[in-house]
Amino acid sequence: MQALANKKSTNRGRGRGNVYPRTNANGSTSFVAQVRVNGYHPVAKSFSSKSDARAWAERLERELRKQSVHGSPAPGLPRLTVKQLAEAFLADPVTAKLRYKGSLDLLIAWWVNHYGAERVISFGVLKLREARLRLMPGRAPGTVNRYLSAMRAAWNWGRSAGLVPQEAVWPSRLLLTEPRGRSRYLTDDELGAVLQASEADPLAHAAIVLSLATGIRQGELLRLQWADVDFDRQRLRVLETKNGEARAVHLPAVAVGALKVLRRGSVVGQRQVFLDPKGKAINKDKLSALWKPVRTSAGLKDFRWHDLRHSCASFLAQKGATLLEIGSVLGHKSPSVTLRYAHLVQGAPVTGHAALDEKLRGKWP
Repeated sequence: MQALANKKSTNRGRGRGNVYPRTNANGSTSFVAQVRVNGYHPVAKSFSSKSDARAWAERLERELRKQSVHGSPAPGLPRLTVKQLAEAFLADPVTAKLRYKGSLDLLIAWWVNHYGAERVISFGVLKLREARLRLMPGRAPGTVNRYLSAMRAAWNWGRSAGLVPQEAVWPSRLLLTEPRGRSRYLTDDELGAVLQASEADPLAHAAIVLSLATGIRQGELLRLQWADVDFDRQRLRVLETKNGEARAVHLPAVAVGALKVLRRGSVVGQRQVFLDPKGKAINKDKLSALWKPVRTSAGLKDFRWHDLRHSCASFLAQKGATLLEIGSVLGHKSPSVTLRYAHLVQGAPVTGHAALDEKLRGKWP
């Protein structure tokens, strides 16, 4: 067995000589980790961090050694199970740093529970289609696709790590067709009912008002820290976003007020804005527990938390905001995403319409 790295390395086989720097075309430096173990395919992977590269190489070498001790023949690890692949994928340093790691854990857990003992080498398209059928009852197509995509990520990671044969390509056309994105908005009566129903709980009220006033996503809301809130300038910084691009959002006075009430409460953290009574940051489940009684009391039907974001877009459009402005507030990276709200602004006057009217009347400077 031999952990291989740069030919110039003098520390082979000890888990450190298998990482070496590489200068990229743009002048930046990345770190290539290489592992070569007798009987297995040589594996190489690039990282932006030397520590991540080293951790990955050491973890993979340990895994290969473990497989070798238990008599797993090579190449391709025929005895590798879905559970082992999933555990190795989730333990990878790059995977561990994903902002949606918690959700990924839950999605992968389904595969481990139902197919953990299956051998990866025989886990082909028929098994995957069977899994898709098991996922479908009671789940929307988009939810089923998230489960499939999570396992696909683990599978493709396994191919790049040498744990899955390169020829074992993830099957195509597994994902279900999803309906066009819906856009459910609060009516004026529903808005009043929601605000009234949430007033008794400052935590729920602040979360709901902030979502309606700024259109931030649920994950962005839960990650919010007090350092991101500028009360004086009425501005909110959203640093960790879905598209990876930070943005600043205007904070309307009503949202400022709701946050100030929350900050004067009995449970206030130094960093996180939204905490449970025990001082721990709330997660999606706890937010759902806060939201459910409000939704029920307000008499909402077919309304999800994410629809508060759609409502923000609707309110802005009703008051004359353009699609470009709506997309900027919501943090859309692509204008095509904002087009789902196009029907809300069609026919509304835009900047210059009043001047155009005057010009057509023969009135111009």
